[in-house]
Amino acid sequence: MDQDSLAKLRQQLRAKLNALEHMLAPAFERDPLFPGSVHTSKHRCGKSWCHCADGHSLHEAVRLQIRFHDGLTNRSVSEQEAVFWKPRTEAYRRLRKAAQSIRKWQKEVSQLLERIERARRSVEGLSEEDRKRPLR
Repeated sequence: MDQDSLAKLRQQLRAKLNALEHMLAPAFERDPLFPGSVHTSKHRCGKSWCHCADGHSLHEAVRLQIRFHDGLTNRSVSEQEAVFWKPRTEAYRRLRKAAQSIRKWQKEVSQLLERIERARRSVEGLSEEDRKRPLR
């Protein structure tokens, strides 16, 4: 590989380094977080005479989905409680997304480092016999 290709690989590595700071931003937030999500569910109440029985105009409820080690659970919450929980669950989601992005970033950086290593590898000074053997 020539020096231009090596320079391009180094530029890619520098760009990855710059991207890392952006990806880590959620880890430096100070807002509290909570493992879960807030969403609105639509459901039928089960009463045959209710307007929801036709399936078109369902009841809505705000739910807090909580992530425990042993599974998920849903709790009904009021609109006021949802205002309390939503920023916490969104902060949790941002941090989890950052972790996922960093795992992908790590794999890409490892591949770049391997390509840089191959580009910089030299067999200078090895005997002719040793040059025939593959290096790690």
